[in-house]
Amino acid sequence: MVIAKVVSHRDFERQVVMALEEFGLFEFIDVRQQVGLSEVKRSREEETVFSVLDRCSNLVSFLKLDVRHHGRLPTVIDDTSLSGSLDYVGGVIKSVEPETLELEKSIASAGLELERQRGTRDIAVSLKPLRLDLARIGTTEYTFTTAGVLPTAHVTQLQWSLSEVTEGALAFRSIAVRKGVSVASISVPVDRKPAVLRILSALGFETFEVPEKTAGRPDEIVKAAEERMADLERELDQLESKRKSIANEWGQRVIAAWEILDIERRRVEVKSFFAYTEHSLKAWGWIPEGTEERLESLLRERVGTAIEVKFDRPDFAEEESPTYLTNPSFMKATQGVVTAYGVPSKHDIDPTKLMFISFPLIFGLVFADVGQGFIILLIGLGAWRSTRKGQDWGSTLGYLQTGAQGLMMMGVFAMLGGFLFGSFFGSETVIEPLWPLFVHTLEDGKANPYRSAHMLKLSIEIGVIHITLGILLSLYNKLKHHAYREAMVSLSYVWMYLGFVNLVFGVSYNSVNSWFSSAGAVYMWIPFLGIGHGTGNNGIYPMLPISPFIFTLAAFIVPFVLMAVTSMKGGMDGAVIFLENSIGTISHTVSYARIFALNTVHVILSSIFMSLPAIFVIYFPQISIVGVNIVPAGFWTEVAGEPVLISPQMPLLGAFIGSIIVGVLEGLLAFMHTLRLHFVEWFSKFYHAGGVAFAPYHVSRLHTVSSKVVPATQTQLAT
Repeated sequence: MVIAKVVSHRDFERQVVMALEEFGLFEFIDVRQQVGLSEVKRSREEETVFSVLDRCSNLVSFLKLDVRHHGRLPTVIDDTSLSGSLDYVGGVIKSVEPETLELEKSIASAGLELERQRGTRDIAVSLKPLRLDLARIGTTEYTFTTAGVLPTAHVTQLQWSLSEVTEGALAFRSIAVRKGVSVASISVPVDRKPAVLRILSALGFETFEVPEKTAGRPDEIVKAAEERMADLERELDQLESKRKSIANEWGQRVIAAWEILDIERRRVEVKSFFAYTEHSLKAWGWIPEGTEERLESLLRERVGTAIEVKFDRPDFAEEESPTYLTNPSFMKATQGVVTAYGVPSKHDIDPTKLMFISFPLIFGLVFADVGQGFIILLIGLGAWRSTRKGQDWGSTLGYLQTGAQGLMMMGVFAMLGGFLFGSFFGSETVIEPLWPLFVHTLEDGKANPYRSAHMLKLSIEIGVIHITLGILLSLYNKLKHHAYREAMVSLSYVWMYLGFVNLVFGVSYNSVNSWFSSAGAVYMWIPFLGIGHGTGNNGIYPMLPISPFIFTLAAFIVPFVLMAVTSMKGGMDGAVIFLENSIGTISHTVSYARIFALNTVHVILSSIFMSLPAIFVIYFPQISIVGVNIVPAGFWTEVAGEPVLISPQMPLLGAFIGSIIVGVLEGLLAFMHTLRLHFVEWFSKFYHAGGVAFAPYHVSRLHTVSSKVVPATQTQLAT
């Protein structure tokens, strides 16, 4: 990052702001705070922006306009001056606001009256069984009369309590209107009103609030209220139609006015970062390295010669500068996952591009299924398409739209994993595994007893490659920043780690004593090729003519001691790093066995649903592509102890139910564990975050275009 220092004449303040706005990559540094200047008061026009913005926001809200998505052709506005923007907004508000205020008042009045009539009707309906004239409810010179509802279980107690308080001078009537609820009317001498109200409150009596000037029998009141409600609903429909008509006619201009005011608000607020003298202004800000020429060109285009621009690389600590991430837009979802852990600092390598591949790859091995992976791919495509069309799926499903590209990648790799291991909607009798070592059943009809062992070894080897990549990234990063002691720690760590892996797979994974044998040879581990052939001298790993003892000494003991010595020179922090590296050599590698565990769970759960009653079975024809069997002629299974060749088939009920349950629950579980392998096992090797996100001054326009950047022909078209 580079610091840009901009100095111009005060008369060109607006031009400077608009140039920085067009640049879009300028994060202001608060110069005023550094030099101790007080804030400059806003002008009358600038204060007008905020007051008019509130009025315009009310119009947007009342007309139910959507300011978040693109509408029609953007409105071209001459905003070269603040007065020009305010003139446009003033014209729109003057044309629309009086009518909308009157309409809003009418809608509110009709709505309140509708609610009042609805309440009157509901009370009258409740009082129908009592045949009580509503005019009698209330307080007169001699009596107090009320009506309401209460729990049926309290009716007897209420009548007894009222009789005791009034010494029998009361009129009481109650009728059960629904289960557990009764309606009651009570009339007592007026001097007993306070005591009666206390009893009613204690026994859960809910009094009907009868509107004033309501009189007559309940059935008459209900009829009158419903007629009035029908009239009010028709009136509200007419008012709503009028509101829609105004929105259709003026909506685009109102939204444009709101947007230009919001932009002007931000322009006013951003001036708080400027330092002013009597004749000049000064602004400092961070910009990405390599954009200096573009910034200077924009400033000179807007301001002319009355501008001075300097670029400095800061001498102070690099972590004070923000981090600008330059990843392609289709990696936005992956970048969001990375920044959820923490923003990269200047001492970090941004892992987004590598994680764009590694995350869906590991997810695809965990959630390996062609059919269910295809569903994930379709969901990702649907979310991506809806985003392109400007649709909003809400706060919950909106996460699918945010991560659409990531979902598509995970779906593709889940399908690839399904082809490798032979799983189609949980069924193992449709697709032939492209990796024969992972077949589910052998030709004798029995289950493949080695499949789990092969899957476990594959998971560990994936972990070894992933962790090694993380250590190498750490080594590169330390060398890049000339941290040679830390680089030596990383070098000795990767040296020791690969030596340890070769001792495990090239000598023995079940006897550490073999590592210290003075006779024999070491066989060099090659990822993936040795799966299915055992370890050591398996016919695949090339032989290294050196005794295991010498290899252990050179490839494990020496780098371990070197890592310890160089780490301890870093003090307590170095000691902690040494312990983390030593423990992580085994624990982090073994943690990748969760790929095997979760894949096994997927197979077991799917087999449970496949064993449901086969109400309907889908049979598949043989399919081969360039000589490779995708759907074979048949699958071996065991029936009554004998191997039988069955046609490729899938029970529809089991596949449907399994896809819903397994797809949702296990898909989420696979995502969480894949995330954990990256955040804990991988990031701990090279990525520490702690950076500050780059937050430039940027204005996004959806509904307006500045006439400054629109060609003449396009301006005429938009106008």
